[in-house]
Amino acid sequence: MPSIPNFFVSGYTEEGYGAGPGLVRFERLADGLVGEQRAESSTVVNPSFVIAGGGCLLAAEEGPHGNVVALDPLTLNVAGRVPTGGADSCHVALIEDQVWTANYSSGNTSVVPLAGLLGPEPVSPRLLAHPGSGPVSDRQGESHAHQVTATPWGTALVSDLGADRVDEYALAGGRFELLGSAQLPPGAGPRHVALKGDFLLVAGELDGCLHVLQRTPRDGGSDYFWRWLSKTPLADSAQAVESAESFSPSHIELSHDGNQLYAAVRGPNTIVVLDVRGLQSHQAPRFLGAVSSGGNWPRHFALDTLNGKIYVANQLSNNVAVFELDQLGIPGAKPIQSVDFGSPNCILIA
Repeated sequence: MPSIPNFFVSGYTEEGYGAGPGLVRFERLADGLVGEQRAESSTVVNPSFVIAGGGCLLAAEEGPHGNVVALDPLTLNVAGRVPTGGADSCHVALIEDQVWTANYSSGNTSVVPLAGLLGPEPVSPRLLAHPGSGPVSDRQGESHAHQVTATPWGTALVSDLGADRVDEYALAGGRFELLGSAQLPPGAGPRHVALKGDFLLVAGELDGCLHVLQRTPRDGGSDYFWRWLSKTPLADSAQAVESAESFSPSHIELSHDGNQLYAAVRGPNTIVVLDVRGLQSHQAPRFLGAVSSGGNWPRHFALDTLNGKIYVANQLSNNVAVFELDQLGIPGAKPIQSVDFGSPNCILIA
């Protein structure tokens, strides 16, 4: 990766998705503000999620025929592109030496070796699918894979918004075997997750709540299952969720010390902070506060609690808002900077 502090923003590029520039690299200033633009992609299409890994950037290209793309982190030139074998690729993760991509509309997950993505010969993805459905007819008629997350114990979690599950796959031997699933209440619509020890925290896009599950040993052996414990509204009350015309959580992330959980909520356009210190003693997450996201439709954010900043991608207002965090980790009431950017959907600090 480049040695200077960098700040990457991706945005949709095609009609029907958005009108952004694709992927842009900015300088990140010493005070945490976003500096000058340093590079812009010219060939990446609808990059819906971007990560750093393996010496490059990896982006999921969202569309009827999805792709995963490797880019040079300095120039943003494309170094490799492979079809995912699915539709509307919306999230990418690098787990060991394999690139995992969640395909929302087709409901499957693709896996390709990083070396294959960067190599000269075309590589066919390995496709993983565990079809299901849920009770929300217009959103859960079939599986919708939304995120892939690596666990510290060597498995991969795939959140399935359509089936109210988070599926867990073993990685040993390249078999990618389905081990089991964390089952959420009907109509939850799991989107993004965070791990805190043995606790799985799940944003319910459809019910507006943070769900807490715990990895629990089965009969004292090495086998385990996911036990659902509780749900907490991503607002100051359940009534606020129920009465909202639109309430759609997107990304969640833990603070550096794991004491707070941050969530972006589209509709009310808020950044919500919950206290999750009491999980080990089975205390439900506690609402600490919520502020305006500084724009419309906060699809994603990047958190830097070490340096006291949070950066929010407001997709429909075409801006990235930068907030200062106070000593309790709560964002200020107003952003300290707003950067114009077309249809931003993902932010990466690297």
